[in-house]
Amino acid sequence: MPIVLDEAFAYYDEERLKNILQYLHEEFSNHQIIILTCTSREREILTKCGIEHQVIQL
Repeated sequence: MPIVLDEAFAYYDEERLKNILQYLHEEFSNHQIIILTCTSREREILTKCGIEHQVIQL
């Protein structure tokens, strides 16, 4: 079952966003996580933390 998050982190500061992305990576590594967002913050943090991800830009 995939996990879908639509603008779930819009009001998170950078530190909280980093913490939740690392948590999701650690706890749900065997699930597909889909993050819908209009910013690049998530992508930048995932890249900096070395977390494998794919970006699909519409």
